Amino acid sequence: MNNLNRVGSSLHRTFFSLKCPDTNSDAIQQEGFSILDHNLSSYHRFDLSTNNQQQSETSSQLFNQSNNLSTIDKTGDDTEFVHNNTKRTLHTIPGVFCPIALSMFAISIFMRIGFVLAHAGVLQTLLQLSVCFIILFSTLLSVCALATNGAIEGGGVYHMISRALGPEFGGAIGVLFFFANVICNGQSVAALVEALVESFGPGSKANIFHGTHWWRLLYGTLINIVSLITCLLGSSLFSAAAFFIFILVSFVYLMVVVSFFICGPHLVLIPKVNTYAYNNEELLYNKTDFLYGHYTSFSSETMRENLFANYTIDYTTGNTMNFATVFGVLFSSITGLLAGANMSGELKRPSRSIPTGSVSAILFVFFIFTTETLLIAATTDRYTLLNNYLFLQDINIWRPFVIIGIISAVFSACLSGLIGASRILEALSIDEIFGSVLHWVRVGTTRRGNPMAAVFFTFILVELTLFIGSMNKIARIVTIFFLLAYFAVNLSCLALDLASAPNFRPTFKYFSWHTALIGAIGSITMCFIVSPEFASIAIGILIGLIAMLHLRDFPRASWGSISQALIFHQVRKYLLLLDPRKEHVKFWRPQMLLLVSNPRSSINLIDFVNDMKKGGLFILGHVKIDRTNNNLNDICSQEYQYWVSLIDNLKIKAFVDMTSAPTIRDGVIQLVRLSGLGGLRPNTVILGFYDDTVPEDKLRSRSFYKRHWLKSNRLINTLFLQQQTNRSDDMESTNSTITLNSTNTLTSLNDNDMNSILHFPTLRRAHEKKILDIHSYVQIIKDTLYLNKSVCLARNFSLLRKDDIDSNKRKVFVDVWPVNFIFPEMSTQFDVTCLYMLQLATILSMVKPWKTHSILRVFLCIDAINDNAFRIQQYLDELLSQLRINAQTRMVAWENVTSLLNNPSTINENAATISVDQQQTTSTKEFIDINDEYIRGINELIRQQSDNTSCLYLYLPRPPCDKILFQRYIQVLDMISNNLPPVMFVHGVSSVTCTRL
Repeated sequence: MNNLNRVGSSLHRTFFSLKCPDTNSDAIQQEGFSILDHNLSSYHRFDLSTNNQQQSETSSQLFNQSNNLSTIDKTGDDTEFVHNNTKRTLHTIPGVFCPIALSMFAISIFMRIGFVLAHAGVLQTLLQLSVCFIILFSTLLSVCALATNGAIEGGGVYHMISRALGPEFGGAIGVLFFFANVICNGQSVAALVEALVESFGPGSKANIFHGTHWWRLLYGTLINIVSLITCLLGSSLFSAAAFFIFILVSFVYLMVVVSFFICGPHLVLIPKVNTYAYNNEELLYNKTDFLYGHYTSFSSETMRENLFANYTIDYTTGNTMNFATVFGVLFSSITGLLAGANMSGELKRPSRSIPTGSVSAILFVFFIFTTETLLIAATTDRYTLLNNYLFLQDINIWRPFVIIGIISAVFSACLSGLIGASRILEALSIDEIFGSVLHWVRVGTTRRGNPMAAVFFTFILVELTLFIGSMNKIARIVTIFFLLAYFAVNLSCLALDLASAPNFRPTFKYFSWHTALIGAIGSITMCFIVSPEFASIAIGILIGLIAMLHLRDFPRASWGSISQALIFHQVRKYLLLLDPRKEHVKFWRPQMLLLVSNPRSSINLIDFVNDMKKGGLFILGHVKIDRTNNNLNDICSQEYQYWVSLIDNLKIKAFVDMTSAPTIRDGVIQLVRLSGLGGLRPNTVILGFYDDTVPEDKLRSRSFYKRHWLKSNRLINTLFLQQQTNRSDDMESTNSTITLNSTNTLTSLNDNDMNSILHFPTLRRAHEKKILDIHSYVQIIKDTLYLNKSVCLARNFSLLRKDDIDSNKRKVFVDVWPVNFIFPEMSTQFDVTCLYMLQLATILSMVKPWKTHSILRVFLCIDAINDNAFRIQQYLDELLSQLRINAQTRMVAWENVTSLLNNPSTINENAATISVDQQQTTSTKEFIDINDEYIRGINELIRQQSDNTSCLYLYLPRPPCDKILFQRYIQVLDMISNNLPPVMFVHGVSSVTCTRL
């Protein structure tokens, strides 16, 4: 039994108590690990043997792997992993409860409750307090949910939001929240200056402070410098002082409450800094130089007088107040909700301290504010409340109590804002959200983790904030910023909950999507109520930051993105609603499966098919030959990332589907059968043409306009070309692939993209034998048709110059030849394939640059001697009009070509038989052998009509049943398309268009 206990103890010490209620046990995001090490790999194996020595070695290895892990703080069964014990020193009371309570007390409890009550009255004040605390409490529940869903690092709410919503949203909101803390800090400094000037300025007994603007700015600067020095000494000094400051402020407030009951009615002096009152009131009280209000003690008449709203002029700004402005001042005074979360990097147990300290602090503050509102309303007349915001000094049993409390609480708020803002800036720098722009922040970090450079920068911004003026002028800006920050917190939790992410399992059980929705709606609504102008500007800046960050890469940000979770949730839901049984020809769209052997030679074709899909599904299919099945690792999954990187650089909307099989044909059948999902399945399979053309490497000369910041395009291009040249002889493919296609300058690729492209194998050389034989190639076409998929064969797309289409002022042509040249007698009858060709060509002409720089032409071959050309053209124009296809029609006489047939069939006597409803005509006829002279005549006929043709669509006949004709089948197609512009052979199997509405 003792041995078992020792074994259990060893396991517990070795694996750090894998049961972590305060963290996300599925992701095991451990504090102290780097950003790139937050996911527990499935390849990490834990040997749960009973050998103590082996356990000791395993423990040592684990400690060596976790570079930043230095200590474990454990309470009971709960264990948290931390960065550094010297940096994490704060507990719940000094680290969370006291900063939140002090930040909320700082301005409101001694300076602004009377202001709000004077203008809004008791009823509206309680209403505003309720609205504030509903928003704050709902946001607090969301913060607690985020804080208990994984280990938290420095950066507070920014860290939570960025890890929940992704780097784009997190970075933008982090910047917003940083400036919110900066402006709030400036407001706290301005509030302290206001308190000092009113208490010791003109008209006071001391009269040592001046009340002019520049003197106030000087006082604010001195206060800001003292805050800076304190912050530079470290957060531990602040945390040690915070608890004692809280005790002091609580004692002062207790004396204020006692004074309400002890002090009797008396006069309250109106300060001289209230120039508005002294300029607009007659001097009473025996013609003295001072104005006075009344403290009536508890009086029902005073309560009735203060019951309803009476919005007048604020003497500190000279502006007339209303509900929105007063709410802005009140809310900006109690924005310290996240002061504790901002200290997450210094908290020993943030996932426990943040919920416990925050909830207790906000409930405590709400109780204090409510009771103080009622006490003031019942004892102080409205004139005093309107004209002396520091009236609590005059009704206190000892006047200095209040100013001591104000100085202590507001100075604590200044420190909290300065530290919180600097920590957010440090986190933005560490995460490299803005690349190397903020690298200088980390350079100034001390050994104890104090970001000196960030503190100095925040100090400068706070100093600039002081130029705005009085506290009430700054209030609305602070309110807007914090409301948007709270909106983002609630939105992130709401999105996580609605996305049903399995790993969103906060241990804080009082959160739900209902509370997050209430907090989000309340925050954004009050944001526009306070100031529609400031709210619109702030939201515009926020959206601009998100858009800007979306245009760059985040190599260090492996946090995941809530957008992907939401997209998955919605896509799955709508895929289930996409019923293939309800498909209708009116809403048909091409869903392409392009089989690619090597993207080096297929870039042009990939780009062309991307234009031809018209909002449909586009899948790049690739087959790897694996005859042994003895590979330990899947060869497809290893190469998949390179294909995805290629798609990103090409800026095409496509998916990648890869498979391995013993033969190429087997792999293609797998792809054709299984590609897609639900109602999103390919209906058209595109293959490259089978010929002896040596493929060209189009990837080296392709122009990629990849979005990447702070990279030298020319240098990367040079490095890429050098590596490409050096490796060209060593990059022979060890895995055989299918050569199914042959299909423009590389200027800007990051290292990952460059390596991805370099991993594609080199192209087949002239003397090398093809992997795929001609019989298997034709059999693939037959298999595809058997599976009821339309087939396209692409040839000569290496000649496509899409970039020249935009620059060339001359129009290019897209030609369609809806004629099955194997059966010339059916030349004037349109079947499914003919309509399919017209549909694909029309779709191509609907996208840029084809839409503006190309003309669609439809050629019809007729017998000029026997056919009525005018009547046929009229029927064709009518058909195109019914199909809403804007194209030019061309009648081409070809009796001289058909005469070359060995046994020419009788040309259709009923010439004008074009019909859109022809479903079972030439499309069901299989290939028959015809002589070379006729085929060369067809080729010459097409070449004569292809001047300035960019691409053309030709009829693909069905492959023959007899395998002996397979080679002849490909030879005929080769002769027809020889020396032509890019050709797309098409064979359709289903209706794709109709003339009905």
